[in-house]
Amino acid sequence: MTQADDDTRNRRLEKLRFWRRACADQSAKWKCYNSNDVDNPLIFFHGDTDMGGLYMRRLAAECGYPIAALAPRSIDEPDLRPSIEMLGKDMVEDILAFRPNGPYRIGGYCNGAVVAYECARLLQEKGHEVEIIVMIEPASLNTRPAFRAVQRMIAAMLPPPEGRSKKTQQRFGDVMHVVWNIGRLLHLSPGELLGLARYLGRRRLMWRSHLVEGEQQALEQERQVRETDAAFKTFHWRSVSTYLPAPTQTPLVTLSTGMDGGGRRCGMYDGAQWVRVATNFRHIRLRGHHATCLSTHVGELASDLKSVLHSLPPGKAEASPTKPARQQSDFSLLTFGKTPRT
Repeated sequence: MTQADDDTRNRRLEKLRFWRRACADQSAKWKCYNSNDVDNPLIFFHGDTDMGGLYMRRLAAECGYPIAALAPRSIDEPDLRPSIEMLGKDMVEDILAFRPNGPYRIGGYCNGAVVAYECARLLQEKGHEVEIIVMIEPASLNTRPAFRAVQRMIAAMLPPPEGRSKKTQQRFGDVMHVVWNIGRLLHLSPGELLGLARYLGRRRLMWRSHLVEGEQQALEQERQVRETDAAFKTFHWRSVSTYLPAPTQTPLVTLSTGMDGGGRRCGMYDGAQWVRVATNFRHIRLRGHHATCLSTHVGELASDLKSVLHSLPPGKAEASPTKPARQQSDFSLLTFGKTPRT
């Protein structure tokens, strides 16, 4: 093993140890930034299963707007099922305890963005006003007609979400995750598929090399943390992949790169597709990919988020959902109004 490989593994271990402290060991449920008595804070589901929402510190500092970040649920909680509907019901109670009265501004990143969408729906169902939903890098295959048709067909054979057993919901999630991955692969070119196969092959070879070199103590430590991390992510993928978002008239803004965490074009994170379920919608194209939009390009993301949160109305989506160029942040460049569902 080279020194570079050893350094990479040690950084990964440290990252996973931090996640364990931040999430599994139950860090503070709420983390508030830029609080003041004037602005309506953004209640934000950070959805970060790796670093416990560490990116929020810089995003909030760059944005300068009040943000109240709510940590994900621990998968060790008894009877917690992988269901966005059930997570939403649980976390709405946290929102109402934190801020009993609206209006509310709700947002989130990745799986947290989908939880935010459901929480906004439930808050409205309870009679509260939701001013805006902001989704950063949301999972988006849930909005496509083919996925929704398959989901409805399978869900029709099952009890409603609140009546399903944990095991039934897990199996439903496994099946829909297969459908999800098929949909993801269909959006890749032959060259991108070949690149993905090579990437997975390199990862497998690296793992085997660790085994051959016999670093059993370090390997076992890494394995335990990685298994915990993988269980957490599996829980959220099962939750998101079984979710069927209901149409909404609430102003909805999605910000997305259209790229996965490896920089590959990925329909899974093409937030422009949420126009299918929203009648008052805007999409902002971000630079980078699923991870670097929060690091390398966090300043640009914060600038866009700040503009959104200063109550400028959402409008039409970008002309082409697959357009690679980044949308400008200046809302005055758009014609506002309702966007028809496709």
